[in-house]
Parts: sequence; C-alpha cells; structure tokens
Amino acid sequence: MKKFFQLMVMATGLFACGTAVQGQTFSMQIIGDNDFAVFGGTAGGVTSLLYQNNSTWETQLSDLSTLNFSLNPGETTFYILGMGGGGAEENISGTINGVDITTIPVSMSSDLGSFLTDYESENAGGTVEDGTYNASLPDVQAAFSSLTWGSPTYDNTQTVITQSPTGQGYSFNTGTAHLFAIDSSSVNVTPLPEPSTLVLAGMGGAVVLLLALRRRASL
Repeated sequence: MKKFFQLMVMATGLFACGTAVQGQTFSMQIIGDNDFAVFGGTAGGVTSLLYQNNSTWETQLSDLSTLNFSLNPGETTFYILGMGGGGAEENISGTINGVDITTIPVSMSSDLGSFLTDYESENAGGTVEDGTYNASLPDVQAAFSSLTWGSPTYDNTQTVITQSPTGQGYSFNTGTAHLFAIDSSSVNVTPLPEPSTLVLAGMGGAVVLLLALRRRASL
C-alpha cells in the first residue's frame, strides 16, 4: 500500500510539473507583397510550418485576424518567408504578438527562390503573385545551410507596407524570396521546453514530494 501511494505521488508530481509549463499562444498580423509563410525553428534551422498564406495582399490581414499560433517544443525562432511575385515592389511587414517587426532585431537571408519548387514570377504566370504559392518545408530546410544573413532594408513608402498595421516594413529585390529571422523573446513569446526537459522537471517534482513524504513519516 505504501509503494502504491508513493507511485501515486510520483504520478501527481509528473502531471503537475508537466502541465505547469504551457505553450504560449500568440497572434500575427503579417502582410506581404506578394506572398508569405511563417515557420518555426531554432537559430540553427527551420523545423515546422506555422502558417501558409493563401490570400492576395488585400485580404491577408483579415484572414489572420481570427487565428492564434504557438511554437512547438524546443522552437525559439520565427522565420517569415517573404516571397515576391516579380512586380515593382516586394516587401513584408506587420506584427507578431502585437510587436512591430521593424522595432526588434531581424536578420534577412539571401535569396532562396531557386530552392523553392516551381517558384515563378508573375511574368511566368506563377501563383506567388496571387499570394497562393505553397512553400514547402523540406525546400526551405534544404536551402537553410546555403543561406547567408544580413540586415533587412527598412521601408515605409511602398504601397502594401503603408497598408500594414504599422505602416513600415522591409523591402527586397523583385522576384526574390527571403527568410526574416526573429527570436521569440523579441516578441515576448515564451517557447515550450523540449519534452525531455518536461520529464526531468516532473521527476524532480516527484522526488521533492517523496522526500517530504518520508520526512513526515519519520516524525
């Protein structure tokens, strides 16, 4: 009976510690000319697709307005993939968790359009212009090791940028695609720890409870 009670205490500790750490949800208000997608990952790579835009720039903000997101365990970085359709202006702007992306540290990658399957400009009749191109997670992952990183180009004059929630954003060369890397702490998003960390935390809590139980039994 005593052993059963101890096992129950350990299970309670694991459950309490595991459920105490919950993923923080966040919102996005991103607008891009012409298309974009949002990925989660770490400083060393992209690991998941969080959002795939499939709307023209005129409706992108309204389509995002009712959606909430969360990073997967272990992810600490947002990657916004801005994709240009070959027009006169290419840009990305908006907010993550209510934070203007131009007010925090952001790194911009080199062009990865050549890695994206069937990535076409508007002149070739592609779907990037319509905002309906689906960026493949494996394509972006394959491109990552070949990318170089630098500072993005600030802009507050391009047509789509002026329609964003903040009226400012980043522009890039026509017909290209770029990742914009943002650390989750910059937008006040607390990531979930790795599953192994949760287990260790739960075991630690169970040990504390067992020690307390033994001390009480010895009194």
